[in-house]
Amino acid sequence: MLTKVVQASIASILDSLKRSDLEDAKRKIQALMPEVKTERERGSLMAASGIYSSMSKAKGGAMQTWDSARVERAAKSITKSQLADDFDFGYADTLLNYSRLTAESPQSAA
Repeated sequence: MLTKVVQASIASILDSLKRSDLEDAKRKIQALMPEVKTERERGSLMAASGIYSSMSKAKGGAMQTWDSARVERAAKSITKSQLADDFDFGYADTLLNYSRLTAESPQSAA
């Protein structure tokens, strides 16, 4: 389980990413790095970092190919794997959280 501080920080990072505020997300990711202690927290941070990385390389700072349904299926398949560990669960949970966050209030086209 993620500590409340790390969980709140990951949620804040995902919100910054949803808003395409990449500088804010980068700052928060860097600030959170020394705070993560467990494998699940490392997985969550890695997922948020991966989303950040993809967005920073994407045109306009948004991932145009993000398909919430596909992400949800992929994350669920990760968690159902017999080989999944705490890192994988943290990673999958963060992907699901971001997917749900972006599905709830889609960004307007820029």
